Amino acid sequence: MNLNLYEHMMNHKAPNQQPSEWLMFLEACSAYLEKHRIQDLVVVELGLFRGYQKAFYENLFQAEYIGININDKYCTPDITASTHDPKTLIKLKERLKGRSINILFIDASHCYEDVKKDFEIYSPLCTDIVAIHDIELGRYRNDNKSTTWKFWDELKEQAFTRLEGSERFTFLSICRRSFKRSEVGCLGIGVIIKK
Repeated sequence: MNLNLYEHMMNHKAPNQQPSEWLMFLEACSAYLEKHRIQDLVVVELGLFRGYQKAFYENLFQAEYIGININDKYCTPDITASTHDPKTLIKLKERLKGRSINILFIDASHCYEDVKKDFEIYSPLCTDIVAIHDIELGRYRNDNKSTTWKFWDELKEQAFTRLEGSERFTFLSICRRSFKRSEVGCLGIGVIIKK
């Protein structure tokens, strides 16, 4: 991965991910893609906020990027719709034209039910890397709205206790803890490598 280009992009329009977590995630993706010699990759992101991640995938990995967001208030999604609407999946499959997703980044919601539903709908289309953002947000506070961490923990437990074939999966929790009051702290990116 071109770290000079990464730094330039971070100085221009940094995404909302915690910078060290974002860098580690992209480096893990880069190593995986290089090892498996994956080219012409497709990245699908659910939940864009400002959409700054798109440039990283396109410039660092030469990826085709498809962003899905419920509205276009802060960004310009490729598909403007709810990730849970069945028509959204149809539109995505039309865009994919039979290809699989190489990197799926789930960040459309922070609540358990929504993240689980996004995972169940879209992860079967992904052959390589599934990432879930905000796996630590709300874990250590009384926050019933930020419960992505519960789904992440459930996924790991199921993989190690019940899911047949899960021995092929690698789980990686990327989290930078911050103990300074002025910093956001740990948001976390959960990564599932399927091969």
